[in-house]
Amino acid sequence: MAKAMKIAAIRETFPDEWVAAEIKRVDKADVPLAGSVIRHSPEKNQVYQTVRAYLAQHPAARVFIFFTGDPIPEGVEVALALC
Repeated sequence: MAKAMKIAAIRETFPDEWVAAEIKRVDKADVPLAGSVIRHSPEKNQVYQTVRAYLAQHPAARVFIFFTGDPIPEGVEVALALC
């Protein structure tokens, strides 16, 4: 297993990729602060497949899956509506 990295460092190391990390440290609100990278890839499905296999072998593991890029790409406009 890779050594634990701060989530901010993971974001910088793997730009614009999906990342799965086993959580190693959280803050008081249970927000992940550090983790060991299990898999990273531009392809979300590859990361999810690896996580499923990892959790089958490590059922007690807490895994954080996140995208390191901008959630809304440049040039895309978003409109929100309250119903």
